[in-house]
Amino acid sequence: MTLFEKVESCMESHPNIALTLLKQIEHPEDLREKELADYALLLTQAYDKMYMDSLQSDSLIEFATKYYSKNEGERMKAGKAFFYYGRVMTFKRRYIEAMQAYLKAQTFVEGTNEYKIQGLIWEYIGYLISAQGNYDSAISHFKRSIECYKLVNARSCLLNGYRNVARGYIAIHHNDSANRYADEGLALSDTSSTMRSSFLQILGRIANENKQYSLAISYFQSAIKCSDKFNEKCRYNLSLGNTYLDVEQDEKAIECFYYSRNSTDLFVSSGSYNSLYKVYRKHLEYDKALTCKEKSDSLLEIVRNNELQAKIVDLQSKYKNENLILENKQIKLEKENQMYLSLFVVALMVGIAIAVCVFLRKKYQKLVLRDVELIRSNNLIIEKYACKIAELESANVYEDKVRKEDIGKLNRKILCLTTENKRLRENTNVDALFVLEELKQGRLIVENMTISERKHLFDFMDLVHADFVTRLKKDFALSKNELLLAVLLKIGFSNKELAYVFGCEMKSLYKYRQRLKQSLMLDRKESLDQMIMLY
Repeated sequence: MTLFEKVESCMESHPNIALTLLKQIEHPEDLREKELADYALLLTQAYDKMYMDSLQSDSLIEFATKYYSKNEGERMKAGKAFFYYGRVMTFKRRYIEAMQAYLKAQTFVEGTNEYKIQGLIWEYIGYLISAQGNYDSAISHFKRSIECYKLVNARSCLLNGYRNVARGYIAIHHNDSANRYADEGLALSDTSSTMRSSFLQILGRIANENKQYSLAISYFQSAIKCSDKFNEKCRYNLSLGNTYLDVEQDEKAIECFYYSRNSTDLFVSSGSYNSLYKVYRKHLEYDKALTCKEKSDSLLEIVRNNELQAKIVDLQSKYKNENLILENKQIKLEKENQMYLSLFVVALMVGIAIAVCVFLRKKYQKLVLRDVELIRSNNLIIEKYACKIAELESANVYEDKVRKEDIGKLNRKILCLTTENKRLRENTNVDALFVLEELKQGRLIVENMTISERKHLFDFMDLVHADFVTRLKKDFALSKNELLLAVLLKIGFSNKELAYVFGCEMKSLYKYRQRLKQSLMLDRKESLDQMIMLY
């Protein structure tokens, strides 16, 4: 039995041993092409199973995908290589490339009897889709993964599948379906396991939403007892504390929040402090409430900074390898003065660019408003001329020649005004596009938007989408935030972007969407996004 065959035989049950065996190869770069591809696939697979994602090399697994995909007899390995390439891309937050890799993997394993890898592909595609807020499609993919796992009796994977479907249904508020899948997962899980506690927490959330508070408390307490992981206990305590708040058992809620605030998961810790802030504010203890609110906000700021830092690191790792970094250090030592000069020039240019942008923005602000009013005025004149043309065409008092001349003059005037409107439309997008960019980049939220910024955005939508905002105001009684939500949906903001812009959690966003749907008089089965796009 070769070394690689030994690695494959123990990969599923003992990935740590598989990794140790692979580490015995001191110079993998000396391997032949096929052996190097096998080494790359197995090493990436071992790292993935050991949760050592930070050690993954995208260039190594990419080599395996290229080798296997050009060899017809290696289709199964090609499918696995593309799947693990997708996993590496997901860890590096390069989600488009990850999706492409998963879809490519699907083409290689489809029709084979490798049902577990097929299930994993469906599952991870579902994760990417779910992250975009498309929960219906994600649920469909998770169900396909369950079908595959059942064919090979992959119990741990099957539990993941049930949990994913249940969470998906909770996200779209189909609690009955979520309850069914959570019950199936609970029945399949061990009496004491992480998965069992996870299913209990899901059932607790469902019971809480159904206002079955006693049942919810029982589920959360059972989840805490089952779990042996501190962060999970913190998360369950946070859920339990919020349920205690719902039944006005504030002292028990505070105990839960004090426990969960120590979580190393910054989102859970932030949520705990935010809940404590609500309790203290309710009891008029404003000093404690303010302290907890500040801690909650500071933790969220740390999360955002960490995400930004991760993106910067991803970009660096994408374009640089170790040799390039060493080479750059040598260049830096040799040309240090030149680098400082370049930095000064760049900083100067950036400063000038910022100053010019600020100046131009102020300069065009008034011009944009003037152009919008002029366009509306031109439209009224065009309608007036159109009415005159209609009158001339139906009148009998003029001779044909005279009437044709008058109609021709009016048509030329309409053409001139239409041309002018087109030119103005091209020049009135400055402020609206600036506001959109600020919203997209997360530098502006709804709460901080000025009346002027809202007006620019609404005027822009009227110009680009045939009086979209004006028609909405006329046809429906929408609040200002409902109107803004409709505009951002029309532009194409994702649920994640909308949640950040409105400064709320996904659960609250779905309530906003439901209220907008009700204001637009849509049935439950009708799609809000489709209505907005076609309106």
